[in-house]
Amino acid sequence: MAKILITGAKGQLGQSLLEAASRFPCHSLVGYDIEGLDILDVDAVYREAKSQRAEALINCAAYTAVERAEREPDEAYFLNAKAVEGITETCRKLNLLLVHLSTDYVFDGKSFEPYKESDPPHPLSVYGASKLAGEAFVLKYGRGVVVRTSWLYSPYGDNFVASILRLSAKRDVIEVVDDQTGSPTYAPHLAEALLNMAGQLLAGPTPDSLMGLYHLSGSGACSRFELAQKIKETSGFEARIAPVPTSAYPSVAQRPACSVLHCEKVARVFGITLPSWQEGVGEYFGKY
Repeated sequence: MAKILITGAKGQLGQSLLEAASRFPCHSLVGYDIEGLDILDVDAVYREAKSQRAEALINCAAYTAVERAEREPDEAYFLNAKAVEGITETCRKLNLLLVHLSTDYVFDGKSFEPYKESDPPHPLSVYGASKLAGEAFVLKYGRGVVVRTSWLYSPYGDNFVASILRLSAKRDVIEVVDDQTGSPTYAPHLAEALLNMAGQLLAGPTPDSLMGLYHLSGSGACSRFELAQKIKETSGFEARIAPVPTSAYPSVAQRPACSVLHCEKVARVFGITLPSWQEGVGEYFGKY
């Protein structure tokens, strides 16, 4: 049984990974959040990984407050880049498999074709730039895998679906931008895929060619307005969804207009394809 450490265990993906663990008896998962393990403390991370005799680490910890990152760039870089450097060093010393989660926000969204792993990144925000900086440390490590995903939501914590449901109880009309396009990703789907991937990578000698960068998000694409419409249709609330442009919500951080990820590589290498974004919404509401 492979011991896998999960950082950011109280986040959407971390909780989804721990919930999925029972369906992967070949793995033993140990979760940590900031109260249990400060990932900025390099020595503490090393001691814990060594004492647990871990074989892999999945790093879900991140500074994800996109707007606040513009005002707190140092904090964003500490968690999204500096901490990742330390985690990578621990994995190097102990020869652990490292799976690190990143984001579609490393792209500027100006291409209306799905982004491939080979496409040059160009982040528009501090959040995107700090996540890109963290990727670099993992990709230099011989047993490191970076998985970029997009528009994550889950039954846990705050996310787009939860926000729409909350607003539906307060308003007759909910305004949602219709000029941002992406691939909504249901965190429990992503969690199972990551554990599947880790299992394949830990099963035997791992060729260097399997390491590196992968895109993995819900199949298909939609605008945030279309996603909100699907949430209304599936949940049955009465509030009306009204389309508005991004300019209706002035913000400090720029967001990519179209950040759909091309996920053929992970399907070819690992045989992994996530269900459609519509199925994800259905599963969120228990309709599948």
